Amino acid sequence: MLKNSRNDDFEILEEDIFEDAPKAQTKKHGTKKKALIAAGALMLSGAFAAGSMYGSLGTDYALAETAETTEAAEAEEAENYEIYTGDFKQTAMLEDVQADSVLPDLSAVVESALASVVSITNTIEMTTTGGGQSADPFEYWFGFGGRNYNYGQDQTPSTQEAQAAGSGVIIGENGEELLIATNNHVAVYDESGNSYFYSYTATTKELKVTFVDGTEHVATLKGANKRADLAVIAVPLSDLSEETKDAIRVATISDDEVKVGQGVIAIGNALGKGQTATVGYVSALDRDVTTEDGITRTEMQVDAAINKGNSGGGLFNSKGELIGINSAKNTSQGVEAFGYAIPLSSAKDILNQLKDQTPRDVLAVDERGYLGIYGQDVDTVRVNNYGFPAGAQIVSITPESPAEAAGLQINDIITAVNGVDIMSYEELRTELSYYAPDTEILLTVQRIEGNEFVEENISVTLASHDSMMQ
Repeated sequence: MLKNSRNDDFEILEEDIFEDAPKAQTKKHGTKKKALIAAGALMLSGAFAAGSMYGSLGTDYALAETAETTEAAEAEEAENYEIYTGDFKQTAMLEDVQADSVLPDLSAVVESALASVVSITNTIEMTTTGGGQSADPFEYWFGFGGRNYNYGQDQTPSTQEAQAAGSGVIIGENGEELLIATNNHVAVYDESGNSYFYSYTATTKELKVTFVDGTEHVATLKGANKRADLAVIAVPLSDLSEETKDAIRVATISDDEVKVGQGVIAIGNALGKGQTATVGYVSALDRDVTTEDGITRTEMQVDAAINKGNSGGGLFNSKGELIGINSAKNTSQGVEAFGYAIPLSSAKDILNQLKDQTPRDVLAVDERGYLGIYGQDVDTVRVNNYGFPAGAQIVSITPESPAEAAGLQINDIITAVNGVDIMSYEELRTELSYYAPDTEILLTVQRIEGNEFVEENISVTLASHDSMMQ
């Protein structure tokens, strides 16, 4: 989903619903009428069988088979359904034009590329807590029957699950795992928020991939980069049957330069209904795309249909080589065929870095280690115009927290955790979700001194959430 940059509306497209078309009503005209139509059809097929591509099939010619049909035509002329072209030529394929050059058959290319694309299901667990007052606003304000008795008390957390659909592309294996590239927003879900009545956290609970043969397997996150919107997930090779190994393919990555006007094929799990292939052309290169998370990325624009669920899928050239990772589309009113893909030329190095990371599991909220800060993103104005580093800026520090003990300061900007780049406060929260309490981590911090930022590396031992609430 793209961010509203002017007056455009960006929204998720819903599935179109089509009703069955009404059946055509036919009128019977008797045996002679049927004979007329049959004779005409036979004559027409004979004309094409003889190689006539332009012939004018007049009434006399079509009805010249028998005296019976001639009499029927004269008697029922007002009701006849005649095959008639008059003096005009019929539409036909030119003799010197090959069918494949007009509407190329890409079925073989699509069949090969499909074997490298997977469907991804992200099961999301959302926990909601009343936050010290009733989670029901009606109950809080009116409190009929004393139902606001728990005002000022913590509520029992409520947990629900939901699923999101996306796509991925098989890019290799390391001897133990099958490696799959996708978008960060497909593989990683980690959000939290507060309202007057409740607070919530929503995180990825489980990732599953479905291969071209229909088999489904649990996947583990290897690494993710929110700034680039890329991630790599892995499935143990030992989990795959020989039949599945024979069915799937590793995508061939193109070394050719992508050009405007080049034909492309987008393959992905559109609307979560299974793999779909759409075709089009590269419309533009090096487009700056600002998404709803406020991050601007440089991507290629294509007119191949890219819909919800296509994210993370492959963009292939006419040879079936991978040239991009589908990521977003513009759905503003009045806008058509504005899809975007991350070029493989800019994604290769990041994917190579992510695929070499150790698989990690996102920990449950009550099992995570906490730093003890509240932060915010460094906005793009300060980054682009005033030389601020992108990262998570510390706004407040919890007393007696690990952050305070380690010497972190308000306005420090955290730019990395154990060498993993941090571009936003949400990225910091996501990265910390992999670490348990009592784990020592190394933070890369940019601290302002005078008129410049100075980088420092600070070790912090994380604490449990409960220990900081005491």
